[in-house]
Amino acid sequence: MEPMEDKANGQNRRKSERKDVAFTLSYCVDRPYTLRISLGVADDINALMLNLSDLGMAIVTTLDLLVGTRLDIRFNLMNLNLFGEKRTRQMRVTAEVVSKVALSKGNYRIGLRFDKITEEDKMAISDFIKHSKFNT
Repeated sequence: MEPMEDKANGQNRRKSERKDVAFTLSYCVDRPYTLRISLGVADDINALMLNLSDLGMAIVTTLDLLVGTRLDIRFNLMNLNLFGEKRTRQMRVTAEVVSKVALSKGNYRIGLRFDKITEEDKMAISDFIKHSKFNT
């Protein structure tokens, strides 16, 4: 995937390369807690991850999440270039909603920036993206 460019001045706005993916994940609203209560949903909400980088991701969800909302996210990263126990890594990160676009049929494309991610998880994502470039 090409880095996102700022149309106003042609500069790259992305600080990290992203990879288009189709992973399922689950999340819950961490903050604001009042939003979590007003949504009236169970703690775990399923969504589809559209792309991933070591700095964030984009997801599709049915909830209209406000910019600034913090999510607790869990997903499995499967790297087919690795073997054994290293092939699948369970990840838990927290992220902030930084963008939202309404899609059809009551879905939203949500842009997320990680604010809590371990260095090991960052490295696993970077390796996944790097190896995926050679296999596409």
